[in-house]
Amino acid sequence: MSDTLLPVLDLITDHLDRQAKLLPDQDFIVFEDSALSFAQTKELVDQAARALLATGVQKQDRVAMMSNPRPEFFIHFLAVTSIGAIWVGLNPKYTADELDHVVNDAGPCLLFGFNDVEGDNNQEKLLALAQEHQSIQKLILFDQPTDRQGTSWEDFLLQAQNISGRQLLARRQETDPLDPAYLVYTSGSTGRPKGALLTHRGTNFCHVIAIERKGLAKRRLICNFPINHVAAIGDICGRTLVGGGTIYFQERFSPGAVLSLMAAEHLNTMVGVPTMLQMCVSHPDFAQTDLTAVDLLAWGGSAMPAELLQALMDKTNCTRCTMGYGMTETTGGVTYSGLHDSVEVLATTIGTPDARQPLRIWHPDGRLAQLGEAGEIQVKGDFTLAGYWQLPDATTAAFTEDGWFHTGDLAVERPDGNLQIVGRMSEMFKSGGYNVYPREVELALEEHPGVAIVAVISVPDPRFQEVGVAYVVGAETDAPSAEELRAFAAQHLANYKVPKQILFLDELPLLAVGKVDKKALRSNH
Repeated sequence: MSDTLLPVLDLITDHLDRQAKLLPDQDFIVFEDSALSFAQTKELVDQAARALLATGVQKQDRVAMMSNPRPEFFIHFLAVTSIGAIWVGLNPKYTADELDHVVNDAGPCLLFGFNDVEGDNNQEKLLALAQEHQSIQKLILFDQPTDRQGTSWEDFLLQAQNISGRQLLARRQETDPLDPAYLVYTSGSTGRPKGALLTHRGTNFCHVIAIERKGLAKRRLICNFPINHVAAIGDICGRTLVGGGTIYFQERFSPGAVLSLMAAEHLNTMVGVPTMLQMCVSHPDFAQTDLTAVDLLAWGGSAMPAELLQALMDKTNCTRCTMGYGMTETTGGVTYSGLHDSVEVLATTIGTPDARQPLRIWHPDGRLAQLGEAGEIQVKGDFTLAGYWQLPDATTAAFTEDGWFHTGDLAVERPDGNLQIVGRMSEMFKSGGYNVYPREVELALEEHPGVAIVAVISVPDPRFQEVGVAYVVGAETDAPSAEELRAFAAQHLANYKVPKQILFLDELPLLAVGKVDKKALRSNH
């Protein structure tokens, strides 16, 4: 870690302290018509941290917040983690059942949120959680409590005067870099979400590597991801903190609002999952929006279609493109593209590993996979999760006996050293005794100029045990028929890999984080 150009500091908030000294007056957080400098943000974080101590929050207590992405979220996150407590983000879009699962599992002692968020019914959800879960000792509301049910944020902050700066410093010095800092629940596409405990050291380490490999210093970009996802917590807010940039918060993703803000503020970075970026390109305002200030495109979560990437590059002054691969349990990325890779490499691979984050492709036979052979991506180091919350058996199963973390993703190494995802181990299926990797089939079909995006699943078959079904979203013009697309696939894939059925949709179902919800697709069969 000492080889990095940026320092890997002990606690997440140590980087806020650093920037408050180096860049005290620079805008760090912008929301609507207000802005906070690094120095102002530090003052608010320290005040909230002292109030948390005065309320009796102990090390490793869980503290939850339900909010859309806005400044209070990241200030709260930094305050909670700075005193050795564990922060838990709640998505207002979640149903009551989904919220109950997370709160019941995490057992937070305090719950923070907003009464009035248009369309989210927050008041009812917050009051129900506070009343039904015994672990929650107090409900604190950032806006004025309705009928005084709960404590206002302003009244909560008044308690900070009961804790000195020396007491706050003492608590922070008691916090170990490898202590869990926050709890992120996995998407739950294959079952009930599990809480992944992520540490201070792992978070800072991943941020520093990402900034170096992806050129993320001094970025000005939008955060509109759900606050319970590592994209908001780390990929956008955390990296921008460590890299000395500026975050522009939007409470929800709207392609028109994204384009308007980027043009008005001359933002230099456009970031999102490919689905979000496609919606921006397809928006009626895209053609006339001035995006010439953008010199960096960054994405993750899924592969970027080549046509979409080219459209964005043509529209902006992009001199660098960056993507990579990671997951909740790895805290951040573990592979990275080169900043000047070709469109083909950027659209079809996940880049190369970093020597500071040991990674191997492990063949099912229990050996290192050879060049071109599919195997599981496994990583090792203290940047991986500390464990799954209250699930010791699941934690043990997530690692090999010698400490390698199972990502569950299958990849091959190309001759140029780039890795290519071929599917999830759980998604791989056997058709007539042969292994089929859905991602390989999706990439082949997406080569057709009339195809925008593809999702492949497997279904039972009496003759071949399992066969592939492809769900296809066609391009705006010249969308092929199912027969034409099967013939196209047969030119690029072995017969057993060609989907036996091709179905067209106007759009694919998505999880809250923008990934295709294949569980929903399987429910159709």
